[in-house]
Amino acid sequence: MHSIHGRLERLAAFLTAVLATASIPATVLGGGRAAITVSGGGVGEFLDPNPCDGFQDTAPFGESNFKISATVYEDGSVRGSFLCQVKGCVVIVLGEITDVLGIDQADGPGDQDTVFLLGKGAFVDLSKGVGGPGVVFADANGNPYTFDFCIELREGPGSDMQGAPEGTPLGRFFYTDEVVLLGGPAALGLDDGFDQEEIRSGHIMIDFKLDVADIPFDRVRDCPVEPLQ
Repeated sequence: MHSIHGRLERLAAFLTAVLATASIPATVLGGGRAAITVSGGGVGEFLDPNPCDGFQDTAPFGESNFKISATVYEDGSVRGSFLCQVKGCVVIVLGEITDVLGIDQADGPGDQDTVFLLGKGAFVDLSKGVGGPGVVFADANGNPYTFDFCIELREGPGSDMQGAPEGTPLGRFFYTDEVVLLGGPAALGLDDGFDQEEIRSGHIMIDFKLDVADIPFDRVRDCPVEPLQ
């Protein structure tokens, strides 16, 4: 008898492989030197009520396991993946990083290096709701429903990291997507439409290997909060 966890891992690996071979543009594969690398993983804690905890009024508002790995190349292309599992609720599969919106490099010790990435993913239901555990959310025709998402990643350790200098900003990520499955961003009760998570354990690391002025993409302040086109 195969476990749900095992089936989800195989499903995620299969879908990621299919998407990678079908949709990664040739420019990504020939992007030259790595300009920025983003890596990390651990446990994030929601800073705001969310559908998975029933919008309860008091913290903590639930948590997710996450993993990020992405490389921005010197021609501005990007390749990577993002995985986020909200316990007992949903897990993002595919999680293919498709574009980089921009960067914000820290100007001082109190600031954080930040990257803004676009991606494409799908949800697998981990609850006892739509179809039961392990079911990929589908569109009206029964096909897997894929969506665009945007993730803002801020470098830093988790709150449980020992030995970090005093005043070190904690790692965070801010996530939004076009999904209206659970009511969309408006249902979160957030002005900015983001899921916001502070890293409790683990880390997010952003390594600038080239001068950001040499990377051909526009610098932006944040991710779009309207449904992505």
